[in-house]
Amino acid sequence: MSELSIQKQLTQEQQAVITHQQGHARVRAVAGSGKTTTLVERVIHLLRQGVPAKRLLVVMYNRAAREDFMGKLERRAQQVKSLEGLQLQLPDVRTFHSLGHRLTQTFGRWGLLKKRQLQQEEWMVDRLTRQALTHLANEQGEESQAWLEEDALDAFKSFCTLVKSGLSDAVEVFEALDTTPNQKHFPQAFNKLEEVLAEQRLMFFDDLLWRPLKLLAKQPELLKRLQGFLDYLIVDEYQDINEVQQALIKALAGKAQVMVVGDIDQCIYEWRGARPEYMLRRFQQDFNQVEDYPLTHTFRFGHSLALAANQAIIHNRERPKQITLAAKNAQPTVLSQGQGSGWLLEELASWQAKQTEGKAAILVRSWSQSLDVQLELLKNHQPFQLARQEHFIFNRPQIRGLLAYARLALNSQTGLVINYQHPDAQQDFYQLLSFPTLYLTEQERQALLQGRVGNEAALMAVIDRLPQGKRNRVKNRLDLLNKLASHAKQLKPLAFINFTLRETDALEKIRKTAPSKESAEEALRLIEGLRRYAEKSSIHDLGEWVNQLELARKEGAASQAANQQAAQQLVILTVHAAKGLEWDWVGVYGLNEGDFPYTSGFSRLTPADEEAERRLFYVAITRAKHALVLARSETSNQPSRFLEEAALNDAKKIAEVLNQPENLPALIKVHQPELLLSYWQAVSSLPAPKLLSYEFTGEPS
Repeated sequence: MSELSIQKQLTQEQQAVITHQQGHARVRAVAGSGKTTTLVERVIHLLRQGVPAKRLLVVMYNRAAREDFMGKLERRAQQVKSLEGLQLQLPDVRTFHSLGHRLTQTFGRWGLLKKRQLQQEEWMVDRLTRQALTHLANEQGEESQAWLEEDALDAFKSFCTLVKSGLSDAVEVFEALDTTPNQKHFPQAFNKLEEVLAEQRLMFFDDLLWRPLKLLAKQPELLKRLQGFLDYLIVDEYQDINEVQQALIKALAGKAQVMVVGDIDQCIYEWRGARPEYMLRRFQQDFNQVEDYPLTHTFRFGHSLALAANQAIIHNRERPKQITLAAKNAQPTVLSQGQGSGWLLEELASWQAKQTEGKAAILVRSWSQSLDVQLELLKNHQPFQLARQEHFIFNRPQIRGLLAYARLALNSQTGLVINYQHPDAQQDFYQLLSFPTLYLTEQERQALLQGRVGNEAALMAVIDRLPQGKRNRVKNRLDLLNKLASHAKQLKPLAFINFTLRETDALEKIRKTAPSKESAEEALRLIEGLRRYAEKSSIHDLGEWVNQLELARKEGAASQAANQQAAQQLVILTVHAAKGLEWDWVGVYGLNEGDFPYTSGFSRLTPADEEAERRLFYVAITRAKHALVLARSETSNQPSRFLEEAALNDAKKIAEVLNQPENLPALIKVHQPELLLSYWQAVSSLPAPKLLSYEFTGEPS
């Protein structure tokens, strides 16, 4: 392929970005717009213009993006060499954290930062974090166990990440959050963890940026020693940056020309400090004289999905007036909308029956929403892939706990004796002591378990050594097990779950003891999902129902272990984890008010929260290439507002006549005629049909 033919494949918008002449530039690239190709060509263009490779720096968001970019850049440079005989020296391509590491080392050599060893292993991070929390609890005379539970630990680690995404202190960050009483120790615990790390001369991944940038904020005179080495700085995925990353860009840029590339509509990492305002306003404020370039054409999906995405995201105000346009050669995308996990999987099976190959994904707003889908897949013996094993529903503590109660009750009936030498029985007894909390330490739970493995006298001896409050709670829990055993044969699965939840006061304890509102909501939604599943079940015998679920658990666990890397296997992901990826077929499940957009209890979304949820919806639907299926769950909640906004029927009608203009009708009823007319005029030279607005009262016939 000649150089001329390569250039002809690029759009005019891409060419404008590639040949940008002078000053700073902000590139607004919609989903699937070929921004990586554009940035590769931009680098090649600058090198051809004689820019020394060492005066050019490209910053990618993470290691995977860097490796992908480097691979494409190296192949393009090799192509230039073979076509023109021109040997191009390639510039440095780094991640933000790689730059932070270099800066940390530099400040260490200058004697400004004490050298520390980087700890990236998750177990080491957890160990040090637990150590700090335990020290703080001891100092304050608090019981540390609640702080050290898995969900509580994760919530605290997320708080630390948020603090280190900016330059404010921990107290300021904490006061700006919607927190629970169980999190009041977070600011002091953050400072205690910093003491532990300093004493042991260790640091975490987040410190690679945070430590040197905090130093620069205190000693801005150091900038003179850092700047002047670059003429060009290119930053990808700019919509995802946070305050410390913005500070790093400013620190390195100096007088260099800065080009940032991103999509405000895909800013979904607010939990780690990203906000739309960086791309919308801050870049202009910090760098001045910025030239804007749009990349509006997507090569990923067709007109129908482009129209639906535009109709949804246009409701956001914190965004530029830009629409996504399907490229001329983009393949059509089939859109479907319905209800239920069963219907969703029927749509998937129908698509798979027509395909010889192709990748598929089901996306959910939160993991609790995947329960319906996972159980439906297991019931139909369909394998699926999860990013992490803890997201397998039978690994969730609430599900494990309720099923443990059922097994213990069934096996504790008159005439039956549980063999507590068996690991499964031990695990069930441990769950009985853990869900819902009895406020026991891990050491106390293990002692009770060992007593239970022995005999009744050994167990009672351990119980008698407990403080009175804990002793009473454990005895009440064991009494409950006896009560459940006497009812197990009479209660249907749903009645058993409800009885157990009521007798343990589980829902209220989850609300009170959860480390965050989000984790409480997730736990409660998981339980509600299991209740719905039990209610729908045609099996009314508790033992038979538990056995069915146990078979599904074993089959699912084996499938996960055997097929984790299967390329064509269906994958289930949250939308946050799906960003940057694409699939031939995408199902988005759980599109109900309260679930997506996600709201907590009876709280209302703020305008900013609603826009954040809408960006998440936009990211979800724009992962699809050939088929997008939107499904509500079978809850009583109303359909998501995003389904109405996306107006799939309108999108399909306009896409149909764009793809087959010979069938152009004189008039089409649509919900957003102005937007759809703008789209038509941008992609077609034919006169647009008359678009008549209608009041939305559901999809028109």
